[in-house]
Amino acid sequence: MPAHPVRVLVVEDNATTRADLLDALSNSGFNASVATSLSTARDAVKAQCDLILLDMMLADGAGLTLCEELRAAGRSVPIIMMTDRDEPEERVKGLDAGADDYVVKPFHLPELVARARCILRRTGKTGMGGFVKHLDLWIDTNQVAAGRGKETFKLKPREFDLLSFFVRHPGRAWTRQELLDQVWGHTFEGDARTVDLHVRRLRAKVEPKEASPRYLETVWGVGYRMAMEVREDAELTPMAPPSTNGVHRAPGAAPTSPSAARETATGS
Repeated sequence: MPAHPVRVLVVEDNATTRADLLDALSNSGFNASVATSLSTARDAVKAQCDLILLDMMLADGAGLTLCEELRAAGRSVPIIMMTDRDEPEERVKGLDAGADDYVVKPFHLPELVARARCILRRTGKTGMGGFVKHLDLWIDTNQVAAGRGKETFKLKPREFDLLSFFVRHPGRAWTRQELLDQVWGHTFEGDARTVDLHVRRLRAKVEPKEASPRYLETVWGVGYRMAMEVREDAELTPMAPPSTNGVHRAPGAAPTSPSAARETATGS
C-alpha cells in the first residue's frame, strides 16, 4: 500500500464533466490531477499515477492512442476509458487497446468511483487517503464504510456519499443547491427536497437523538453543516474507531484524545 493518497489523472476536455469528476474524486479521498488534451496528457503521465480516467475522444486526438502508447511502453497503470459511444465494437476497441474498464457518458459518479476502487483493490493500490475521523465519527472510502466508535452504520450509497462529504468539510454551512452540486453532481435534475430527505434519513441512522442533532446541524436560511464540536449537553462515544493504516483528520477538526493529538495529519 503506497504511503500517499491514491493519485488519479483525469484526462477530459469537457469542463463540466471534468469538474464533476474532480469533486467526486476529492470527496472520496483521491488526489486528482487534470489533463485537458492528448498532448498535455502525454506530459502528465510522465509523473507517477495510480489510475487514469481517460476520455476516448479528445480535441487533439484519441485517448485510445495514449492507452496504446502506455501499454506499448510497458506501463501497467490501470485505465478506465470514458466515452459517449456505447456500441459494442467501441467497447471492444477500448478494452483491446489495454483499458481495464469502460464507462459510457453520462455516468453515475458514485458508480464510477466504485469501479475505480474495485480496480485499485485488484492492483493493491487502495491508498492511505480513504480514512477520515471527525469528532467520534469515521468514514473509510476504501471500504465504503462509516460509523461512530466501534459501531458501523448501515448506509445506502447516497447516504454514505453525503456523510463522507460532511465529515470532510466540517464547520461550513452548505446550501441545498451546493450539496446537490457537490454530492449528486451538476447534471442531477432533482430539487432541494432531495437533500432534505437524505439529511433526515442520515440523521435517523447517525444521530444518537434524531430530534436533537449532534452532528448534522440545520443552519436556518442557508442549509446544513457538520458541527465542529459537540454541544456541552452531548458526549462523544468513548470508543476507538476500527484499526486502519493512514488515519486522516478532517480539516480544522480537533483531536478527541491525547493519543489522537499526536497523530500526524497527512491530508486527504
